[in-house]
Amino acid sequence: MPEDKKGLSWFRLILLQVIVGSVLIGICAYTFRIPVDVVYIVPPQQDRLDRVAGVPMRVDITYPGLGTISIEDPKELLKLKSSFSGLLTSGTQRERKQVPRLLLTGTMAYLDQEDIPFQVETNAFQFGQELVNSLNVSANIRKLQSTLIDKILTTSTIGAAVENKKNDVFSLEEGVLTALSQKERKILTSQITASTRIIDFSHFNDLQQPPDAHFVIQLTGDYRAKKHWIHLDRYNSAYIVVYDLLDETNQRAYFTLNDASY
Repeated sequence: MPEDKKGLSWFRLILLQVIVGSVLIGICAYTFRIPVDVVYIVPPQQDRLDRVAGVPMRVDITYPGLGTISIEDPKELLKLKSSFSGLLTSGTQRERKQVPRLLLTGTMAYLDQEDIPFQVETNAFQFGQELVNSLNVSANIRKLQSTLIDKILTTSTIGAAVENKKNDVFSLEEGVLTALSQKERKILTSQITASTRIIDFSHFNDLQQPPDAHFVIQLTGDYRAKKHWIHLDRYNSAYIVVYDLLDETNQRAYFTLNDASY
């Protein structure tokens, strides 16, 4: 074969390989392309869900005048996450006309994203910058608030409130408030901290009668310039019922007193 024809054949072979390679590269680039210039519009509800979609590690809840508690139980965290998601998905925002009587604040701490603050009042729920307070979720917001209050009203928080010298503690009899002495406060604190929280109180006939003693804790740092009182009703020196008149959900905590508390 002449030398010029042999060189031409090699040139054609290399050219063919270049063309085939270019076509393959073009096909791969088209198939696996990354659309960096595409803009996606996320619906507001989806954006709300994304905010609560992380893995919660802890929820801190602050009750005005009683302090902060933390929830770390995985089952409880999943329930709260589900409640938050349901409210953000279903609820809408409307004009707020009243200042809340009782405002719970808190933070949901995540493993895989920044912590997000939240607020719960009787008719409104705020998570980060998202606020929902429409009528169709008002019952669920009250349920959430009641659940959180139930978590806070414990023997530890109530006992600490009675013991806290910054708080005033009274007995209430026939409409007259009488400040408890330090000895009386110590006895009441011991009774509460040694008591046991009970859930099923339906069979206690004592609760159908008037309480034999009524105590009032006036919490420091009055909530928005209002007097903030926690009430304790004692029945037959055996049970104590704790409630807050600012709580519009009427959540009550029931404790049975133990012999060790006397």
